[in-house]
Amino acid sequence: MRAPSLKANLFWPLALLSVLVFAGVAAAGLGLLTAFDIAARNREQSVVQNGISGRMGEVAHMATGECMWDQSVRNLDNRFDPAWAQLNIGAYFNQSDGFAASFVMDAADRPIYAARLSDAVDPATFYQRFAGGAGSLVKEVRAAEALRGKKGAPVVSQALADAVQATTLADVGGSLYILTATLVQPDFGTVRPKGPRAPIVITAMAMDQAFLNSFADRFLLRNVRIHVGSGDVAQASGAPGAAHIALKNHRGVDIATLEWTPQMPGQVLLRQLGLPVLGILACLAAGVLFLYHRGQKIAEVLMTSEARATHMAYHDALTGLPNRLLFFDRLGHALHQMRRTDETIAVLLIDLDRFKDVNDTFGHPAGDDLIRQVGKRLAAQCRLPDTFARLSGDEFAIIQTGTSVSAAASLATRLAEAMTQPIELEAGRVFIGCSIGITIIQDAGIDPAEALRQADLALYRAKDTAKGQFCFFEIEMDLVIKARRSLESDLRDALAQGALHMCYQPQVNERGGMVGVEALVRWRHPERGEIGPSFFVPVAEESGLILDLGMFTLRRAFEDSKRWKHLRVAVNVSAKQLRMRDFAARVMALVHEIGVDPGRFELEITEGILLGDDPDTHDMLNRLRSAGFSLVLDDFGTGYSSLSYLQRYPINKIKIDQSFIANLGVEAESEAVIGAIVKLAKALRLSVIAEGVETAEQVARLNATGCFDMQGYLFGRPVGAEQIDESVSSVSALKK
Repeated sequence: MRAPSLKANLFWPLALLSVLVFAGVAAAGLGLLTAFDIAARNREQSVVQNGISGRMGEVAHMATGECMWDQSVRNLDNRFDPAWAQLNIGAYFNQSDGFAASFVMDAADRPIYAARLSDAVDPATFYQRFAGGAGSLVKEVRAAEALRGKKGAPVVSQALADAVQATTLADVGGSLYILTATLVQPDFGTVRPKGPRAPIVITAMAMDQAFLNSFADRFLLRNVRIHVGSGDVAQASGAPGAAHIALKNHRGVDIATLEWTPQMPGQVLLRQLGLPVLGILACLAAGVLFLYHRGQKIAEVLMTSEARATHMAYHDALTGLPNRLLFFDRLGHALHQMRRTDETIAVLLIDLDRFKDVNDTFGHPAGDDLIRQVGKRLAAQCRLPDTFARLSGDEFAIIQTGTSVSAAASLATRLAEAMTQPIELEAGRVFIGCSIGITIIQDAGIDPAEALRQADLALYRAKDTAKGQFCFFEIEMDLVIKARRSLESDLRDALAQGALHMCYQPQVNERGGMVGVEALVRWRHPERGEIGPSFFVPVAEESGLILDLGMFTLRRAFEDSKRWKHLRVAVNVSAKQLRMRDFAARVMALVHEIGVDPGRFELEITEGILLGDDPDTHDMLNRLRSAGFSLVLDDFGTGYSSLSYLQRYPINKIKIDQSFIANLGVEAESEAVIGAIVKLAKALRLSVIAEGVETAEQVARLNATGCFDMQGYLFGRPVGAEQIDESVSSVSALKK
């Protein structure tokens, strides 16, 4: 018999050793992965415990606005007004903050008002359901009220009092509620409590499924549920590996358990370890697939041409995304499916912010590169069933099927956050954002084009509110658009018929003498009455009527100024007017036509016009200054105030914004800021005027800082030219 070879002798020991080593490594790895899962679960439990406490604090804080209010003291304490309580307690707390119940307890701790959702109910009967948990809160608030009374209440006129509150979790008929008791207190002290004990407002927030869904979205939890009742937290349910926290009332007693499915990083990693094995199998399969591939290659070549043609017809050439044609086709299919399944569909319309700036700055190749990268980034935020398409230019759209309002909002949030990150182009790093309009389709019979129009209206609102935001379509948006179009049409007619009129607000010097006026355009609509500039000027800006409106304002101001030989006249000029190439020429033609001196006029511009240091704007301002006009920087201090603007641009005067004036005597910083502005103006040899002056104290404080020219209601509201005539005539008569 032949002796076994050395190779055979070593094979089995080495094989056994390899198996043992592999088993040991596998066991250690499994133990480590299990430890990862346990640590992750413990960390989640700690975070969620803190999150519940924080959420209870947020719910409690919701009640302070209505309870710490002079009107609450007047209508709940000084006298009890049921109608006021219904509107501002029951209805408000339910409709604004989602409280399921609210109560008002009188000074004797008896319920005098109760609301279920937003409907008033019998206080005595309904309160019994909540008395077990709410009664102890009332005692805590009364104890705190009595203790504060001994120490002395804070002076309301100097600072708002701290909220006196108590919050707990309570089991009410097998359902869990966040109960908050808040003492009714004044805010600014115009009304004081009538007795030593004030009413108490009790609010109840149901920890129902909607509450849990919102909480789960915030902390990225899955399968969140509550088990009401005390007991062993670990035995709350039979779900293996579930995470739990005990929910306690304010006495520290367990009354419920919050349970959810935790993140399992160890299991995820375990699944990833199978990839190397799959890789080996893939290599073995690659040989077979190679032979199969060679056999299929000829057939694929024939099919490629047809597939490419079909793809190009339904996809965007730049990004490869579905185009407008395929988008409408899939939206039509989704609406057809909705008629049979009744599932919810959301259409999201996305528009990039500042895309034109990238195109203008770096050129169209950089713009194309940007669109490609944006398409990939946004597509990564969508689910596989969603349709993500490029409609045109920098406009994208998404069809989200089987969704909800919260899911659509969550997707929009992810999209907006993704676009806040920088994008690396060959030309350099750029930062852009996006605005999103969303429509939730309720009617399966809607036309796809109408659905996209609704999303477009919501997008318009989102861009109008603030870039980088999203907005849902509401029926009121249609009404607003129609109203704006109607207002635009009426404004066009009013300009054509000369139906607008001018008012003038006096500007005075340190002696109170009127030295100038600010020209302000007004519109008295024959049906709607007086329409403020804050409404019709933006309409004029968007519709292009601002150019005609601006020339109308200048013409009327020039004509009226001839009545007042010794007054300077300030006229507001918009950014669009300054961007007109022939604006200076048109203004000077008007000057010669009417026969006025440009030196008597101040053209007021906002700081936003100076942003970007546009050469054309710089040239236009220099031409107006050379013609004799004075240039005033309006609303100084509220925007992008910069010393460089004052140095580079031919500014003559700065007007301090009224927000600083209103805080004089209230915030010490306001007086310091005004003083700094005045010193800066003097250093640069600029004049300075303050607007919005309404009290003698403000006048004194402005004089103390060195600001003597002022404008505001204290000296006169905007009035017609005839009333300015009377003021000028009376001053002239006194001088004689």
